[in-house]
Amino acid sequence: MKLLDTLTGGYASLIVYGLAALAVAAVLAWTYHAGYSKADTAWSLKYDQREVAIQAATNAEISRQAQANAQAKAAEQRRIAQLEADNTALEQLIKEKSDEADADPDRDRVCLSGDAGLRIDSIH
Repeated sequence: MKLLDTLTGGYASLIVYGLAALAVAAVLAWTYHAGYSKADTAWSLKYDQREVAIQAATNAEISRQAQANAQAKAAEQRRIAQLEADNTALEQLIKEKSDEADADPDRDRVCLSGDAGLRIDSIH
């Protein structure tokens, strides 16, 4: 150490301590970086898994809504078809009753005949 002190002009111990401090700092920096990389990898994995789960839930909800809409549209079409059939049957009944009223010999009377009352009551 005396030789090193002579060569460095009395700063040998300072240089040795500085190199030791630098080595400790390098080890700490490497440890910090290794820990940060591991944490970053873990959080990236969690984030990616979360994104996949969110996308799967979104796709499932979109599919559920599409199925519900298709079922509602099918029910709507069945109901519309039923209403159209009922309407056609009612129109046919009204036409028949109108034709019967036109053929009724008492159609020109001031008041309703018994047959006219029955025709009116038959339409519901």
